[in-house]
Amino acid sequence: MVNPYRSLPRAGAGSEAFQEFPAPILAKQRFSSENATNSSVVSFTDNTVQLEIAAVGAGAAIKWIASTDTQASIITAAGTANYDHVIAANTVRRFAIPQETNGTPSIVGAGVQNGLYRRVAWRSLGVGSIMSSEF
Repeated sequence: MVNPYRSLPRAGAGSEAFQEFPAPILAKQRFSSENATNSSVVSFTDNTVQLEIAAVGAGAAIKWIASTDTQASIITAAGTANYDHVIAANTVRRFAIPQETNGTPSIVGAGVQNGLYRRVAWRSLGVGSIMSSEF
């Protein structure tokens, strides 16, 4: 797999990467969910390789959804939880979308070519909003 992920910005050639800075690119797609009690599932564009999620007011849990999963849902209850990551309240996290398959030789996009997950589910852990940007 070729590395499809965008680099962190740098001051110049050979300099250290700026930590806690997003890659210097614009979002391909944006979503938000306010005060939802159920999980939401979002499908990525063909070119999406990174995801940035902000948990506003309450924490959030996310789960990468396989293309074969027909019951795409996230559960946060003790004993049956199935989430992959937790984001603390009032925090922004950036994720390199993990690889799900070997990929498809294609002219469409880096996400498809590299076999990255095409969907994610998220759920607020209380009264709060979840905002996301795809890169």
